[in-house]
Amino acid sequence: GGGKKKEGKKQEKAAAEPSKEAAAEDPEKARKDKLKKVIKEGGKRGVEIEGAADMGGLQFFCTSVDCPEGDVDMLLECLNAMNAKSDPTEEERKGGSGHIGKMIFSAGVEHLAVAAYVPEEKQSELSCEEWLKVVLGAFGGEVQRAAKDVCLGVVKANQDKGVFPLKIREPMILEANNFLRKKGLFPDNDDDDDDEMIFGDDDFPSM
Repeated sequence: GGGKKKEGKKQEKAAAEPSKEAAAEDPEKARKDKLKKVIKEGGKRGVEIEGAADMGGLQFFCTSVDCPEGDVDMLLECLNAMNAKSDPTEEERKGGSGHIGKMIFSAGVEHLAVAAYVPEEKQSELSCEEWLKVVLGAFGGEVQRAAKDVCLGVVKANQDKGVFPLKIREPMILEANNFLRKKGLFPDNDDDDDDEMIFGDDDFPSM
């Protein structure tokens, strides 16, 4: 009978799959692996943001990212990857959206991380810190790091108040866009076209 063969295959497969415990034992490796994913997502989304912004004539863009999972440091890495200059020699384009101001949101279990970025040439029109403060303030968040170009903050989950990172992410993106609109920095289409300008996860099918 061919029973033995099957048994061997099974064991090989089990050995090939890294166990979750291994990742837990080596937080450094787990973090590096996560960082890779975060940077890859940022690079890819940077290209998408540049394309969407060019198409819609946007100077600013608000969107959510998944890989950082609410980790502020990772979100900053993701932002840096979005803004990195595209390398023309590379086959796959990455980043390239450094000229576009942006606010990106990443939901984790315990909190929602938010990063705001305003390129130098837009800083006279928009204060990065003020933008982030207003958006965080609407949801009881706090600024963790403020600079002219990049500001970071978090909103902690609060079950008693019904604050859940995934639930508040979309309303916060709306809040960020509304702030831009008030400053005349977001294309304000007349009447019914407003809906089209809000990019959510649905607009970016995950690969």
